[in-house]
Amino acid sequence: MAEKTKTGRRPDRTAFSDFFKDIERLADRSQDGIYHYDLNSRKFLYFNKAFREIFRLPANTGTRIPVDKVMPSIHSDDRGNFLHAIDQSAAAGLSKGEVQYRVAYPDGTIRWFQDRWIVLRDRKDGRPLSLEGFIRDNTEIRTADMQLIHSRQKSLIGGYIVLDGKFRYVNPEFVRITGFSENELMDTDPLDIVHEDYRDYVRQNAVSMLKGYSDTPYMFCVRDKTGQTHWILETVASVIHEGRRAALGYFMDISELRRMQGNLSTLGLMISTISHSLKGCLTGLDASLYLIETGFYRNKPARIEEGIDVTKLMIDRISKLVQNILYYSKDRELNLETLEVWPFVKELAESMETRIRAANIAFETDFSKNIGKFRIDCNILWPALVNILENAMEACIADQRSLAHCIRFCAYGNADQVVFEISDNGPGMDNEQLQQVFQLFYSSKGIKGTGVGLFVTHKVILQHGGCITVESKPGHGACFVITLPRQTVAVPAP
Repeated sequence: MAEKTKTGRRPDRTAFSDFFKDIERLADRSQDGIYHYDLNSRKFLYFNKAFREIFRLPANTGTRIPVDKVMPSIHSDDRGNFLHAIDQSAAAGLSKGEVQYRVAYPDGTIRWFQDRWIVLRDRKDGRPLSLEGFIRDNTEIRTADMQLIHSRQKSLIGGYIVLDGKFRYVNPEFVRITGFSENELMDTDPLDIVHEDYRDYVRQNAVSMLKGYSDTPYMFCVRDKTGQTHWILETVASVIHEGRRAALGYFMDISELRRMQGNLSTLGLMISTISHSLKGCLTGLDASLYLIETGFYRNKPARIEEGIDVTKLMIDRISKLVQNILYYSKDRELNLETLEVWPFVKELAESMETRIRAANIAFETDFSKNIGKFRIDCNILWPALVNILENAMEACIADQRSLAHCIRFCAYGNADQVVFEISDNGPGMDNEQLQQVFQLFYSSKGIKGTGVGLFVTHKVILQHGGCITVESKPGHGACFVITLPRQTVAVPAP
């Protein structure tokens, strides 16, 4: 006779069966792999559809499979860590465990997974019986993390992380500036490298910025390993590192800029414009780190990707600003080489096309393959022309009028000269702006501009023995015409 419950009713076996089937169907809808692993038999007694897909198990595989059936899918370098993590969590009396590993597929694809489980134990003696776990695909987050690390490592700005008052991370540029090796800097007080006259000043400004009371970069002096003094422009932000609150710093050597001051009659304007530009870029870096940080914790890869893109853009802007200013501060001889004009302008246009079109601006080019050759210093003429294209793009972006914006880039020549024309249909310039457009530190973009780019462009063109003119009217865009001799003879920098 069937056993009765306390209420006198027999249990409904059909209801129990339907209940467990509903649970299995619910588990199969999960994007995470779900499993029950028996430690004694070393078999997976249950797994859902996502688990089967992760390890590419055949459809006819039974519901009880030994761990050896799964192991071949796990990357050979990670199998030991996988088994060790399971054995350790079971043997150490822990209630949970986790491990990251890669799964390698036959087509060469490799994906990262985060495997987390709870340990089920015997209630009497605490023996480990089984694991119940969830496996989550971590590939996108892992990729974003590697891209961020790569971006930091390749950064042209010194970067560091301070936790508990000690360095926990420094990038190669920070090592280059200070002269100390990474090992020498790790676990040391960051104030040790700060000039003794500036330590209180740095501490106060860093605390103010970390608490959100200030967002203005601050300048101070540090001593490198040889005792040489460097002027530094710095900003810091609060981040999470290794699960704890830490300080992320960006550390820019501006010693060359400081040395330029004695030669610049417009010193006050220089500091003002550079400060505003750097402030905007560093604020952008802080915003990008916020996007990345929140993207990780909220599992939003798109936000992480956006943060990385903003970081790269800000670093690119700061790099260009520094390069322009350093070029102005030094007399530099041309390194001339003979190049075909068409490949030069074609590659230049392609390097800008994506950015221009991404800003919803049409980009038209007009140059044939038969323009011939010219003799130039590609390393400085290229960024000089990019400066003009970027100015055209930024002018169109800033234009409040409702019209289809367009930038046109043309190249042509005759027996003796090569001519480039870069025009746009942006807001244009008035006569006063036209007269100042190539002057040092003049910018029609207010605090968003540095007033260095077009000045350097003008200087580069003249140094090539060429000339640059601009025509513009308010509301009718602008057209820059650059004329260069085919056989440039290096002349002293103007």
